[in-house]
Amino acid sequence: MAKKKRRISLLILVAVIAFVCGIGVAAVIRLGTNLPSAEEIINYQPSASTKILDCKGRLVSEFFQQRRTPVPLAEIPQMLKDGLILVEDKRFYSHWGIDIIRIIGVAYYNVRSFHLYGQGASTITQQLARNMFLTQEKSIARKLKEMFLAFELERAYSKDEILELYLNVVYFGRGVYGVEAASQTYFNKSVRDLKLWECALIASLPNIGSPYANPDAALRRRNLFLKMLYKAKKISKQELDTALAKPLGVMPKLSSRNEAPYFVEEIRKYLSDKYGDEFVYKSGATIYSTLDLDMQRSANQAVEKNLSQIEKDYDLPDKKVHYDTVATYDSLSKPSYLQSALLAIDPKTGYIRAMIGGRDFRQSQFNRTWQSKRQAGSSFKPFVYTAAIDQGFTPATLEQDAPITIDIPGVKEPYVPVNFDHQFMGNMTLRRALALSRNIVAVRVISKVSPEAVIRYATLMGITSRLQPYYSLALGSCDVSLIDMTRSFGVLANEGYKTKPIFFTKIVDADGRVLEENSIESELVLDAKVAYVVTNMLESVVNEGTGYAVRRVGFPYPAAGKTGTTDDYTDTWFVGYTPDLVCGVWVGYDQKKMIFHGATGGGIAAPIWGEFMNGITSVISGSDFTKPDSVTFVRVCDLTGYLATSRCPKIRDEVFILGTEPKQDCQYHKLGIPTQEFQTPDYKSIEGF
Repeated sequence: MAKKKRRISLLILVAVIAFVCGIGVAAVIRLGTNLPSAEEIINYQPSASTKILDCKGRLVSEFFQQRRTPVPLAEIPQMLKDGLILVEDKRFYSHWGIDIIRIIGVAYYNVRSFHLYGQGASTITQQLARNMFLTQEKSIARKLKEMFLAFELERAYSKDEILELYLNVVYFGRGVYGVEAASQTYFNKSVRDLKLWECALIASLPNIGSPYANPDAALRRRNLFLKMLYKAKKISKQELDTALAKPLGVMPKLSSRNEAPYFVEEIRKYLSDKYGDEFVYKSGATIYSTLDLDMQRSANQAVEKNLSQIEKDYDLPDKKVHYDTVATYDSLSKPSYLQSALLAIDPKTGYIRAMIGGRDFRQSQFNRTWQSKRQAGSSFKPFVYTAAIDQGFTPATLEQDAPITIDIPGVKEPYVPVNFDHQFMGNMTLRRALALSRNIVAVRVISKVSPEAVIRYATLMGITSRLQPYYSLALGSCDVSLIDMTRSFGVLANEGYKTKPIFFTKIVDADGRVLEENSIESELVLDAKVAYVVTNMLESVVNEGTGYAVRRVGFPYPAAGKTGTTDDYTDTWFVGYTPDLVCGVWVGYDQKKMIFHGATGGGIAAPIWGEFMNGITSVISGSDFTKPDSVTFVRVCDLTGYLATSRCPKIRDEVFILGTEPKQDCQYHKLGIPTQEFQTPDYKSIEGF
């Protein structure tokens, strides 16, 4: 009797379901105007993340509305597909979008348990329809739309195409969509490389979300999938036991922090301007950038370590740590704490390897490598000496470090330059004057080669700022950008060739088509022998001059560069290079105010450069600068610049362009003339010491 009643109840339930389905079809026809067209269904493409890769293929950052990396079905392990179908929709390959048998079973259970939305009966096709075009709202209307769309999907796609779409579309927790993004997030590997127990976990996530939220539930759900695979004879008992014994095995939560935010933002702006925001956030393109994450990380560490220490040592009133504790801030404003910018470029290719536009992109999006122009101070002097060497001067040319007054036509007051230490050292070679950053010597040199000539060389080498032909130009009175300074020093590193800075080598769309490629743009703007001689002089800045902090922090390889400090201690610079890399560092406040009394490029910027370079010795060659055949080395008296004699107290093997080397012996020491006028510098009094 009881069995007969249950049979009658079941028949009534089936009749009710049939009636409801009939009403549902009619309702869907009325709702159809709000559903996607057949064309939209056929042409549907899930949005995909646009990825930026570094020069070694490592992920730098992604742009997305939904974080997703579509993969073809063939690359997804069979165990993952089998497990999903066995648990979620075992009649997937036989039904036509809706599983009537499952609907009846679930409806019967829900009626008996008095739950309107107790168990679900959605097939994989229905779940796909919901994720493609609908919301997660629980309502009769949404369910009817879902069923209708499932029919349409089955008409438009094959079963394998539906399964591929599903595995690439649905949500897998923690902000990721699709199996590939899930695999990378939870196991740090491609889906094609997943083990059996990892496949089972990934397959279970659309129902439970992130395994970080409830690892115990995730483990139970994973094991259910494994047991279903065994029950269906997809795996052996040994494989089951081995997989069940494995821990959950997900990676620790990795920080999604962007390590190169200013670099990434420049690429984003470029893509948005050229291709539009739809491309940026949905296209699935890949940007092959020139960034080197190893270099970027070294730069980040060097800048923050040194600036935090300066804030502490000098008890600066505005410290970054104060801003870090503020819950909200205006990212478009300029914070009042000490800032820095760093830019590293391969001088041979123009590839940008590292970029820091400020200490915290979240607190200020102002990019100080490109958007800021500040006085260069003595870091501008290499342009003066480049003009001089090309006009016949030599590193051994003598010049006076003595008071000078220059009358300017039309100006009432004469120009009276002073040295950083307000001292005078008498006669000295240009090499020593550059190494010790003697201002008066630089002014004497520019007065001989002309400010107009210096402007011409600076412009040729890459300075784009409008420069005024004043004698103070020799001391960096002009406002310049870090990108211009870094690029221009690269000409010296690259044997006279100027290269265009490049952010990426190519852009490839989701289908593998190359949309854009950047080729190296190189132009000869300076004679290689001039570049080499100036470089050799700038090596003295690092080895025995104001940039010696580079050696103090332990950087061992050949390097050249120049420090820079403004009179009021507001801007500090060091731009240096090896044959492999040119790097510029600026430190100062956004508001033009004193860092602290005595702050110099040698004391603040050069140590950052040295520590950054120290951190990347494994990725640079350490080779020396290439000497052209048109230069020669001659042994000279380091105090007078003439050919050395046995009586000269200090001798140097000096570099000369062939034909400019001295022909006369040093008469001062040969004849025993006193050399008090050739003073040995007091290193404690010069810039950076």
